Amino acid sequence: MSGSLRVLIVEDEYFVASFMADLMEEWGHEVVAVCATGTAAIEHLERGGVEIALLDIKLKGDLTGVDVADVARARKVAHVFVSGSGDPTTHSAAIATDPLAFLQKPINEKQLRSILNGLLVKAFQI
Repeated sequence: MSGSLRVLIVEDEYFVASFMADLMEEWGHEVVAVCATGTAAIEHLERGGVEIALLDIKLKGDLTGVDVADVARARKVAHVFVSGSGDPTTHSAAIATDPLAFLQKPINEKQLRSILNGLLVKAFQI
């Protein structure tokens, strides 16, 4: 890792995805892809080159963000949930994937930036 991260954004709401992509680029990170479905996100994870995935839980298609998180975890890719879901069962399933954080929408920019910076600091402590 360098001073920036390669980010996969998994979000099916166009304006939210665009906002997150703009933030990542503004903060100096590279957006590898923006995916609206779990299937597309998993394809990108399997190609490699992703250092962190920002995941919504409810996505278009059959797979959820929790499904994507399971693949990210297996591939040792850090992930953060950014979701509007307040359902306790869904939240528990998401937490079981061992995310760096679970952020509620609307996005708290300061909190998200702190998480990303923490990942960079951790990477340089190896």
